[in-house]
Amino acid sequence: MRPEPDSVGMLIRLVRYGCVGVAISLLYSCAVIVGVRAWPISPTVASIVAFAITLPAGYLAHGKVSFADRPFDTFQPLRFAISTMTSFGVAVGGMYWITEIAGYNYLFGIAWNWVIIPAMNLCSYMFWVFRHGRARTEAA
Repeated sequence: MRPEPDSVGMLIRLVRYGCVGVAISLLYSCAVIVGVRAWPISPTVASIVAFAITLPAGYLAHGKVSFADRPFDTFQPLRFAISTMTSFGVAVGGMYWITEIAGYNYLFGIAWNWVIIPAMNLCSYMFWVFRHGRARTEAA
């Protein structure tokens, strides 16, 4: 039995999202590790810096690769910024809790972000940030 075209399209989107997500997560992880090992900053501060570094790359990559078939609308950057604030809170808050409160190594904080953020963002991006725009009716 052949899958329906919508399910094939969804599978392709998930693969594209996964590839972009892995690349962005690797960039984030490397930035945190460099921040902790090369600079005298805490894992929480390193997470903030890494998040700021990966944010523009994430928006461009998801917009141009993961959701390239979705039309751009003027509110897309605003919706991305709002969803990013939530991701920022989860990433930095998780890193703080794991390292400062629970006392675990910062690598567990990186692992937390590899698990939680992609699942959370996929839903947000698919149904809100890069959503299908409603057709506009032009006045005649």
